[in-house]
Amino acid sequence: MEKPRGAFPTIETARLTLREIVSGDAALLHRYWSDEDVTEFMVLDRFTKIEDTVQMIVLLAGLFADGSGVRWAVVRKEDGAVLGTCGFHNLKPEHFRAEVGYEMGKEYWGRGLMTEALTAILGYGIEAMDFNRVEAFVNAGNIRSLRILEKLGFRLDGTLREYERARGVFVDQHCLSLLRKEWVVGQRARTGAGILADG
Repeated sequence: MEKPRGAFPTIETARLTLREIVSGDAALLHRYWSDEDVTEFMVLDRFTKIEDTVQMIVLLAGLFADGSGVRWAVVRKEDGAVLGTCGFHNLKPEHFRAEVGYEMGKEYWGRGLMTEALTAILGYGIEAMDFNRVEAFVNAGNIRSLRILEKLGFRLDGTLREYERARGVFVDQHCLSLLRKEWVVGQRARTGAGILADG
């Protein structure tokens, strides 16, 4: 497995375009990252200043630039609205694995949009980035996220007790994973995602 390189990859699905996050996305992303409902199970505190969001955008953009990950803006095709973000971080090229992360504005929950976005990036990660294993760490109590991952074929590896500190308390995290061989078996049932190479 090699680190990401070249032009930032744009991915198209039936309803979405997954593209590079840009500074112009700051206002919408700040609305989500400052929302208590959206950030309830995130390790980071919700943002209170737009400057926090701008700094996070720079950080996320840097993942692809330095080869340590890739984070996409999730954009609805019909109106160009930015719905949230998703992507990979903590890449371990020597072990052919990475961690997936995502969030979406609460007004878009329950429509299958994040499942659609994650299906597309998982295909890209396994097929184009050569991942053998994709991991997800979910705070205890985040039932919505667990359901999405289980729908995508992730399996629970175990619960890590008091694994992270969030908002002043230690929280348990569930570790889930999806293996390449499991993705290949489940791929026959998936539709609606295609990759546009190099943007």
